[in-house]
Amino acid sequence: MSKGKTIALWTVSGLLGAMFLFSGGVKLVHLDAVKPMFVQYGYAAWFATFIGVCEALGGLGVLVPRVAGLAAACLGIIMVGAVYTHVSHHEFTHALTPLVLLLLLAWVSYVRFQGSHQQV
Repeated sequence: MSKGKTIALWTVSGLLGAMFLFSGGVKLVHLDAVKPMFVQYGYAAWFATFIGVCEALGGLGVLVPRVAGLAAACLGIIMVGAVYTHVSHHEFTHALTPLVLLLLLAWVSYVRFQGSHQQV
């Protein structure tokens, strides 16, 4: 992998890691405020805790090269759900952020998995 691509990969991974650590952490610290929002969207209240834990762990995972591809793919699944939730509730502008994150996560996952095939 070229030096520029490696720098881009680590920069994007670092920003995604920070964003998901923050997002998951906020959900976990402020569960009383977040649970009603999840219920309003039609999800069970416990799902807020589950998503918060997944985002925080995924945020750490994208920073660990050995599991970064898998962590990015799993976070991508969560972002697909977030995009669907916002679009199905006609919150189109709110769907843009998870859509951009989904695209970045897909790129990180692709590059990490591509790199693991080349090393074998």
